[in-house]
Amino acid sequence: MSPFRLGLAACLYGAASLSAHAMSLDQAMQAASERAPDILAATAASRAAQSLSVSAGALPDPKLSAWVDDLPTSGPDRFRPGGAKRVVSIMQELPSSARREAEQRLAETEVRTAQARERFARLNVRREAALAWLGLYYVDRRAAVLDAQDALNQQWRQRDLASIAGGASPATAFGARTDALDLQDAHDDLRAQRAQAVARLARWIGTSANTADGELPGWVSRPQVDDSALEQQPDIRTASLQHEAASAELALARAATHPNWGVELGLGVDAMDKGMAMVKFSVDLPIFQNTRQEPRIAAAQAEIDRSQAERDARLAEARSEYAALHAERDALQRQLDRIDNDTLPLIDRQIQLALASVAGARGDTTAVIEARRARLAAQLRRIDIESRLAAANTRLYFLTGER
Repeated sequence: MSPFRLGLAACLYGAASLSAHAMSLDQAMQAASERAPDILAATAASRAAQSLSVSAGALPDPKLSAWVDDLPTSGPDRFRPGGAKRVVSIMQELPSSARREAEQRLAETEVRTAQARERFARLNVRREAALAWLGLYYVDRRAAVLDAQDALNQQWRQRDLASIAGGASPATAFGARTDALDLQDAHDDLRAQRAQAVARLARWIGTSANTADGELPGWVSRPQVDDSALEQQPDIRTASLQHEAASAELALARAATHPNWGVELGLGVDAMDKGMAMVKFSVDLPIFQNTRQEPRIAAAQAEIDRSQAERDARLAEARSEYAALHAERDALQRQLDRIDNDTLPLIDRQIQLALASVAGARGDTTAVIEARRARLAAQLRRIDIESRLAAANTRLYFLTGER
């Protein structure tokens, strides 16, 4: 194969490899939903709760018994079963209907709680995957700004060298060279940040994505938020369901004050080989409730109070987070508008005046270099603010939007 074809094939392979590792925000969240261990664990817990609910409230397994009664221990027939009663019986315990209903209610609540936890885990994973993707996306935005500054700096270095060849002072090139060294340091820092961003994204999606590619959805720039939706968040719903589970535990504890029954049926033969039947009933006697049932009832009641307080605490925390994120978003948006409308136009005007002074031989390049440094700092700050704004909007969206 000719060197040209070999080089072309290498370029095509490199481009294919790069695109294979590029991932959009929607793809990242979808991959996280399918592969994140957190969701797999929550899904398994939900399946376990559903399986356990099948037997909730069912009657206990019957018991089969066989015994010998009146077995002689002396005389010619001692220890001979033929001279004794032989009985086979089956016994069934019958828990109170209150207990069985409470068990069914508790199992149903645990299933719904497990499902809410699964939704909460999925929501958290999708949010963290989105934040990790945005981190990689804005690292690449910073890299693009530095690359553009590199190209501009290279142009100025060539211009300075031409000026020196024309008789200008060699000190003219110092500013551009210093800028080049500063840009190299910035690139080094950015490469480390990029490797960390790739690792954070891989933690959630299970694969390595080297490029955050694609359009940003609308909810990243300006989500529609409503604090009235906080109570429907899976975390708050989980706390509410835990309160319901505590109520079911209380009903189960109170059901223990109701007696459970049992019935046993038996068939056998007596010592004369005559057929016989046996029917036996049993009933629990909860007569020591002060030391047995009532402490459990009191504990279940305390658990209800605890779960209600925990739900209120989670809701208060969610409202506090909503207010903080909303305030942060508004402040960041004002800062972003100020940079776009005031700071960057002002710096651009400053650069134009400095360039005009250099062109008219009324000044040196120092003012231009300082203005360019200020513009680079403003551009990087703008990306930082935009990144923080996107993160705040994403948290708001998952706090009040997606379910």
